Amino acid sequence: TNDLAAAIAEGATLVRIGTAIFGERERG
Repeated sequence: TNDLAAAIAEGATLVRIGTAIFGERERG
């Protein structure tokens, strides 16, 4: 269960980072 929660947390972090990167690319 802890592993699953960690995987979800990591996935959310990757999504946030990816959104930030793509957002900057679109702006720039």
